[in-house]
Amino acid sequence: MPSAAIELQAVDKSYGPRRILKDLQLVVPERSVFAFLGNNGHGKSTTIRLLAGLAAPDRGSIRVLGKDIRQHRREVLAQMGCLIEAPSSYPNLTAREFLSIGACLKQLPRSEIDRALELVGLRPDRRQRIEHYSLGMRQRLALAHALLGRPRLLVLDEPTNGLDPDGIRDIRALLSGLPEAAGCTIFFASHYLDEVEKTATHLAVLHEGTIRLQASAGELERQLAGVLALDVDDAERGSRTLQALGYAARAESPNRVLVADVDRDRAGLLNSQLVQAGVVLYQSVLRKPTLEQWFLQMTASGGAVAC
Repeated sequence: MPSAAIELQAVDKSYGPRRILKDLQLVVPERSVFAFLGNNGHGKSTTIRLLAGLAAPDRGSIRVLGKDIRQHRREVLAQMGCLIEAPSSYPNLTAREFLSIGACLKQLPRSEIDRALELVGLRPDRRQRIEHYSLGMRQRLALAHALLGRPRLLVLDEPTNGLDPDGIRDIRALLSGLPEAAGCTIFFASHYLDEVEKTATHLAVLHEGTIRLQASAGELERQLAGVLALDVDDAERGSRTLQALGYAARAESPNRVLVADVDRDRAGLLNSQLVQAGVVLYQSVLRKPTLEQWFLQMTASGGAVAC
């Protein structure tokens, strides 16, 4: 099992009377692209502030890169790149001039500037003034700034917020390749489901200050239950057979059976059981919910939200 880049145990955080995070448990594997998924106002930004040491938990343990963030904040932050707010820069400077400020503050060689620009695909535009950059290019420049010093962990808050489709596509491709290209873990908060589906290797769902689910992308794919549509010779017989085996089956038409709450592994077993019972099976199609449908179901609950 890979070691954890981030580990939160039983973390609580309140602001005044409002309890924002509630017994938060989270483990982020090293070299993963980890999506922290949740609607706006449910505690994502608060969690990121805790990870960066910008706020302290009321209770619980926060370990980043193997160290307690409160006891070793300076050491941890030296190995972490963050992009928490909208990127700011000096529009009259070139990209190289802008990054040279960060490199100087971190006492890094000038070669580190070119390395960071190369990682985000801006080296050909390094002498262009930032005022002429598109929003997507400015976001990539901000990522280059966060990558100065070869951080082991990159923490991003809504990295594609406000970008056009081309900018979103570029950032997604960049994030997907960074663990291998830069040797770092990516932890990004988002409420855009496409980012999770197309970018993340792991994800967690935060809702009303608690983790509702944490899984790898592969595990989630296997766990997503759908509806199995079966074309058979006799739907009434087929549905009775499956009901006797404990499945939620019903005849939709004379030759079609629908079975609810079926995942991919269970679908194969069900097909075999049906054939063994003597039912002629013509076709079996598993209709799985989209990620958006799954997310809406996962977060469907009432109550006040955190911010």
